[in-house]
Amino acid sequence: MKKIISILLVLLGVQMCYAVKKQTFIYDIADGDTLRLDLYRAADATKPTPAVVFAFGGGFASGSRDYEAYMPMFNYLAHNGVSVISVDYRTLLAGFKPSAYTSMSPIVDRMINAITCAVSDYFRATGYVLQHAAEWNINPSLIFASGSSAGAITVLQAEYELCNTPTGIKGLPADFNFAGVISFAGAIFSEGGLDWKRTPAPMLLFHGDADSNVPFTEATISDDGLYGSEMISKSLTGAGVKHWFHVFKGVNHYIAIYPMTNCSGEIYDFIRDVSLSQVNMVRTVETVKEGDYKTEFTLQDFINANYK
Repeated sequence: MKKIISILLVLLGVQMCYAVKKQTFIYDIADGDTLRLDLYRAADATKPTPAVVFAFGGGFASGSRDYEAYMPMFNYLAHNGVSVISVDYRTLLAGFKPSAYTSMSPIVDRMINAITCAVSDYFRATGYVLQHAAEWNINPSLIFASGSSAGAITVLQAEYELCNTPTGIKGLPADFNFAGVISFAGAIFSEGGLDWKRTPAPMLLFHGDADSNVPFTEATISDDGLYGSEMISKSLTGAGVKHWFHVFKGVNHYIAIYPMTNCSGEIYDFIRDVSLSQVNMVRTVETVKEGDYKTEFTLQDFINANYK
């Protein structure tokens, strides 16, 4: 009888709640920094679960893997059978003062170095999750990358590198890719635009078009720079990759947090649809502010907004 009820619940799309167990592990020590991850585990699940590997925000200068604003999404997903792993990474721009430089070039170099370091740590954390997938009851083929702000840049950059590194990423299986990517106000650094050598994973993108912290479209110097969600969506469309893109018109960097407290059900739906290979192309636009507002920002504007 219990088996019949469970089957009916699945067919009806009813979410089944599980008890949540949190555990903390050290996954690496890099340059003297002890890097930890928190596992929010669907402890009562009877079969391997999907998992979300999450990177926090903070401009690569600060931030915390257990920031309270993230908890609504973490707990919602874990309660509904999706494990969440929130990870540390090194924040190389802590104490960064752009005013100490007389030109843009060294500032951009510092930012690229910080992104590269964060992505490297994120890959090692992902490898640690893969190594413990059986122990943690995680389906290794259903690992989703997710992040907020600088963390969203980190996971999008990680996916971009997975798709553009012919020899694969050290520490990960040669054929590894994330099942999907969930980005809250993120961007990708690239030289000369976005070009996917390998088909990227389906994506769920959230971004406000008045964001002065992370570009909604792009912030470039001679075509080299950060390409935001609008440009990412266009590149995915061109590559025939199904994705969901939610645009909030007139909204600033608030969208780096808002979906985690207000859109957990939709995030769960995306994970479910990817797991069932049922992702469709979805673009929604929510007009929060009408009339004129600033949407065009230079790279200097973004630097000023993040590092005052």
